[in-house]
Amino acid sequence: MSDPRFIWTAIGLMVGVVGVTVGALEAFIAFLFTGAGWLIGKYMAGDIRIVDMLLERFFSDMLWGPRN
Repeated sequence: MSDPRFIWTAIGLMVGVVGVTVGALEAFIAFLFTGAGWLIGKYMAGDIRIVDMLLERFFSDMLWGPRN
């Protein structure tokens, strides 16, 4: 139960459910929150490396100076 993906998915689902009353649009919004929570959980667990690669590629000049 301490898996970050589960925790973030549950948080995303709760936020989505709180915002949902009835209807297709609200259900879609809940789905988006759940998906975002799942992605954040996967990133926090270290399963998604692409974000780190993109940050390093585009912001490395700001962090470590220009490349030679």
